[in-house]
Amino acid sequence: MSDLRLLPSLVLGLAFAFAAAGCSSDTTSNEVQATQAHQEKVTICHVAGNGKRIEITIGAPGAANHLKNHSQDWRGLCDVEPLECPSKGDLTTAAEILPDLLPDPDTLWEWQTFMVGLGLRLPANEPLAKWHDFLAAKLEGFGLDVVREPVSVGEWYDHRAWSLTLLDNGKETNVPVASYYPYSGQTPEGGVVGELADAGLGGEEDFDEGDFTGKIALIEQPRFPVPIAALANPSYVYDPDNNVDLMEPYDRASIAFLAPQVESPALARDAGAVAAIIALDYSPGNAAGQFTPFQDPPQGIPTVYVDQPTGAMLRERVAQGATVRLELLVDIHESGITHDIIATLPGRSSDEIIIVNTHTDGTSSAEENGGIAVLALAQYLSSLPDVCRDRTFIFVLTPGHFYYDLEDTQRFIDRHPEIIEKSVGSLTTEHLGQMEWLDDEMGYHATGLPELSVLYGSDTPVQSIGENAVIAEDLRRTIGSRPLAGGRYSGVGRQLNMAGVPNLAYLTGPNAMLSWGERTGENAYTQNLDKTDRDRMHQEIRTFARLATSLDGTPAEVLCEGMCRDTMAP
Repeated sequence: MSDLRLLPSLVLGLAFAFAAAGCSSDTTSNEVQATQAHQEKVTICHVAGNGKRIEITIGAPGAANHLKNHSQDWRGLCDVEPLECPSKGDLTTAAEILPDLLPDPDTLWEWQTFMVGLGLRLPANEPLAKWHDFLAAKLEGFGLDVVREPVSVGEWYDHRAWSLTLLDNGKETNVPVASYYPYSGQTPEGGVVGELADAGLGGEEDFDEGDFTGKIALIEQPRFPVPIAALANPSYVYDPDNNVDLMEPYDRASIAFLAPQVESPALARDAGAVAAIIALDYSPGNAAGQFTPFQDPPQGIPTVYVDQPTGAMLRERVAQGATVRLELLVDIHESGITHDIIATLPGRSSDEIIIVNTHTDGTSSAEENGGIAVLALAQYLSSLPDVCRDRTFIFVLTPGHFYYDLEDTQRFIDRHPEIIEKSVGSLTTEHLGQMEWLDDEMGYHATGLPELSVLYGSDTPVQSIGENAVIAEDLRRTIGSRPLAGGRYSGVGRQLNMAGVPNLAYLTGPNAMLSWGERTGENAYTQNLDKTDRDRMHQEIRTFARLATSLDGTPAEVLCEGMCRDTMAP
């Protein structure tokens, strides 16, 4: 689960088609998408002063302002009566929703596959910029006021190629590489060559006991299972099928960055090694593409991962004095620019705000598809009569989760104290539609169950709001969790809770959460799309719509019960 270390529609337009097909255009994608958003039209039934109804057509960006100033008007045709506002529920009853206003599963899947097709989306790279273009254009198309705020990125890596070769009396044998340690380091073209040296579990004592000067260290990284109960502070468990055991070890590659071996490359570097190999205790399918750890700074030593059977083979060759060549080619960029996206949907009151947020960067089908939920909720809420929104909604999409020196949600909080001051609730969405795949004695396999999910939340009545929505949508295998020690919990919603904004934050932590899967071409990866389920995603988003509706309708003093921004830790 993200940052567990803290115990964690309309046609897209020609520009998107060109991007998906690998084509180019003389017009930039930003220009095309901005033009497209402004060309989209909204039909509004305008009620004149004499009561006469007149149908008018307005460009999407201006529709929201018109409806804000003409509360008696509505979106749609005049011969179709305006929608009635769905009930917002209370602390014992889930809010109602109008599900037909949400994007259907096929539309969600179009957005999901478009995201994956862009490649790995990392701060300052082109695929992330294109994903931001897509998100901003869609939000503008829904009539929201969209602002893109520049974010400076320091030195960033584009990992270009990696390989491992066993050298034996003039014979070269390719050794399968599962992945690389992000920001570990780089080699020159042709790699570095060294004798393979066994570093055991990669602790200080292992490097103190051996000679690693000029050698390539082989480090064993066992699994790092954690009891489910240690990752959450349960307030409820929705498990009608009785297949969730809170004391069961949570054994996932997604939490491999909790293992002490994340410190081993630096120890190998200090011991004089020229490179390092970390043997993960995962089968080939699960080890493939693991982008972990995803927030650690440069290590100064090129490091790659191999799977369990490959690691076992290499350990056998150490005793024979094996020599290997390790290559990790990286394009290093001195700096770059990315953007935060902030989109505003006015409500009847601008004095109270609900924040809906996620991060945008990631390396898999799960990381990060929370932006799809943001789009779905923006479409849904903007399609309701404006009088149905008691509060202003601000949608926040921030990059920086997959970088060692950027704050994602915290950056937004620091930049916009005026928004935080007015915020009475927030909803965070991460890692949607994930199905459970286990790596055990049966190999790496699907169980047919949804991946266990956690709906973290502030220690306020939002816990009841969360439970009501989960039950109403029958979102099985969901744990409701209060904050852990110090008000912290996993994901990019915890910063809002720490800032004193009542928060509900949904996420999962499947084995494939950080994995780019198989590489199929230059910046082309499968990203484990086959492990994402559109129907589960749609069910989650219906749940989020109920949550957003309840947050909008619940009195601020109830949402904030027991929380005071003046006394929260920074």
